[in-house]
Amino acid sequence: MKDTQPVAVRFATGAFCQSLLDSMLPTIRTVARDRGYAVAVHGSLARDIDLIAVAWTEEASSHGDLVMAICEALSADGLLGRCHILGKASSDENFGRKPHGRVAYTLVHGGFIGEIDLSVIPPRSKPALQEL
Repeated sequence: MKDTQPVAVRFATGAFCQSLLDSMLPTIRTVARDRGYAVAVHGSLARDIDLIAVAWTEEASSHGDLVMAICEALSADGLLGRCHILGKASSDENFGRKPHGRVAYTLVHGGFIGEIDLSVIPPRSKPALQEL
């Protein structure tokens, strides 16, 4: 997809996303680590902030618990106001299902600035691990 925004707008958006990431990432990683996940940045930061969370320990929590805890921590830090998880209007699920068991969430703050696309690779079940 070709970007039709003026160059100055693209650079400004990228700089804005980078500054948000710099301020939020330590909090996000602390919350994730406490719940058995590792978090990495994925993508260019040109339009939004793309993150990947991967279950890293045997005791990793559910993906829903992880995302709720991240939203609560970001809301509490006061940086951008309350964090919201965008959901699907036609479903009770507030995440998208992706290949290989990955689930995707979109997190936004008040004013819909600094959108975070968070993909989570949740822990596998014990039977699935035994098949490996």
